[in-house]
Amino acid sequence: MSKLKERFKKVVSPVLGLYYDDFAIKSAKGCYLNGVDGKKYLDFSSGIATCVTGHCHPTVVAAAQKQIKNLIHICIGVALYEPYIKLSEELRKVLPIPDALNFFCQSGSEAVEAALKLAKYATKKPGIIALQGAFHGRTLGALSVTTSKMKYRDGYEPLLPEVYIAPFDLNVIEGLMKTKQIAGVIIEPVLGEGGYIVVPYPFIQGLRKLCDQYGALLIFDEVQTGFGRTGKWFAAEHFGVIPDIMTMAKGIASGFTLGAVAAKRKVMDKWSPGAHGSTFGGNPVNCAAAIATLAVIKKEKLVQNSAKLGGYLKKKLIDLQKKYAAIKEVRGLGLMIGVDLGDPAIVKSIMVDCLKNGLVLISTGGDGKVIRFIPPLIVKKAQIDQALVIFEKALSKL
Repeated sequence: MSKLKERFKKVVSPVLGLYYDDFAIKSAKGCYLNGVDGKKYLDFSSGIATCVTGHCHPTVVAAAQKQIKNLIHICIGVALYEPYIKLSEELRKVLPIPDALNFFCQSGSEAVEAALKLAKYATKKPGIIALQGAFHGRTLGALSVTTSKMKYRDGYEPLLPEVYIAPFDLNVIEGLMKTKQIAGVIIEPVLGEGGYIVVPYPFIQGLRKLCDQYGALLIFDEVQTGFGRTGKWFAAEHFGVIPDIMTMAKGIASGFTLGAVAAKRKVMDKWSPGAHGSTFGGNPVNCAAAIATLAVIKKEKLVQNSAKLGGYLKKKLIDLQKKYAAIKEVRGLGLMIGVDLGDPAIVKSIMVDCLKNGLVLISTGGDGKVIRFIPPLIVKKAQIDQALVIFEKALSKL
């Protein structure tokens, strides 16, 4: 056991789950992590799909450092400041919701909490529909619409009332809308913790129609899919629908803690001043990092890189599927790809072997049987090839 792990066990709550038993780093740059063991690791976890511009991108670092010297915190409720407003302006340029209004918080879970509150407040209805296998966060409201792993809910019930967990069946959802007072339907266009399953196009289209028909708000959870991860700025663009409300976090600020909710103006305008708020939401330093992140994504064409190299990576993984029976399915969009191995023990074995050979991968899926490939969007073809060599080596040992 490393000294860092020994110290960790003495002072940190055991509630924290670890992908690896004893893996520690001291620094990171670009697509690589520098371990305390002196080894260099190719990072295909991106801090769980967060470090879209890579680790410590110089433009993001410079923006944060400059902001730290000027203003660290005041709270937008106390005084207006440039980074909060500038980020809102820049974000609107890439959002799939025309004329959106924004609210900033600190995380994906908080963004989901805010979205649920907004849907209830704007419609004056109590009910929320969520889909089976979804992950929306671990705070109590977000947890109420999360079923990707039922252990997340163990010991915390009862959760929010009038939350209905539905299968991917439009008839069932319409039945709920007919018989319940439904404020909104929340959905991940690509299930994250649910196993990187892309929701079928006709289902998304049908859901949009049902929400319109019954006066419910369609909420897209783009916490993991946003900011180029799927080969589009946002996954909504793959489906040709405009959500009423959208949640964001992870890639928004290259690792700085920031979440956001965007909604159609007609929805946001119903949210009265003081009905929701956040002391640290839209912190000046985090907003500065997010502004820089958006600039880097545009300048370095990272959305296009995600689409191009994501397609390349997926093809190569499908080729491996033809060689190795352990791979049951390869799925995903852009640089958000899941490899379903059908067995959590096999997944763990491959992850450990890949780590020994310098590649960081993490699992997903309700039962942990899927390995996810989510490198920073700055990844190069040579780095993908390097990862594939290490991954195949691990597969060949099964």
